[in-house]
Amino acid sequence: MYFVYRGVNYDLGEVYFGVSRDPVRRIDGSHCAGGTRALAHWLCGLHRIRWYLVSRHRFQELASALAHLLEREYEHPAGFVVIRTGGI
Repeated sequence: MYFVYRGVNYDLGEVYFGVSRDPVRRIDGSHCAGGTRALAHWLCGLHRIRWYLVSRHRFQELASALAHLLEREYEHPAGFVVIRTGGI
């Protein structure tokens, strides 16, 4: 199973969409440890960040396609920007 998840950094006004088989491990082990280039400036211990599970899929390609669609189409709060990624 592949999961699409969304991170919202309320202090920086940024939204991120990711794909992972284990989003909790990915968030704790990479995103919050500075290992994800797109989120290296997010400081999980200092910034107000919320993580949301968006959907789950049998195939990575479908999850990635949805994540990229959401990067383009997601209606985020006024003043927020969506971090776009290359993905697969």
